[in-house]
Amino acid sequence: MVSDMTADAIESLLHEELIARIAYVDRRGVPNIAPIAYAYDGDSFYGYSMLGSKIEHMGVHPEVCVEVDRIADAANWCSVVARGTFEPLHGEAAVDAVQRISERMRTVASAENASAQASKTFVAREGGDGVAYRIRISNKHGRQSTT
Repeated sequence: MVSDMTADAIESLLHEELIARIAYVDRRGVPNIAPIAYAYDGDSFYGYSMLGSKIEHMGVHPEVCVEVDRIADAANWCSVVARGTFEPLHGEAAVDAVQRISERMRTVASAENASAQASKTFVAREGGDGVAYRIRISNKHGRQSTT
């Protein structure tokens, strides 16, 4: 049976998961989608990405869509879609965003008894120039299927 998720269930899913997919439109108007690691504070998603086409295109077309889901099997799943606006962060706001994501990744790695390498952040593992960003959520909804 497929049904709408409650507001509490939506918030729970967004706080518990680590990976989402972000959909954006490129300069040609072509839709794209990419996985991201994220942190969530109840109002916004926070991400960090190496410089590249995703960041460039979201800077041009800042309206994006983020999907977070949990799939146990074909009959048991839940999915939240949030729409919002991309905003690159600078200074203390960027540092805060990276710290949020880093802490979330370390927490998940520790809980799953992952390797020491997995407990480091993407930033620490890969280095290089990147952009911390926020997606300010304008609306969100969720659906679920359970047997």
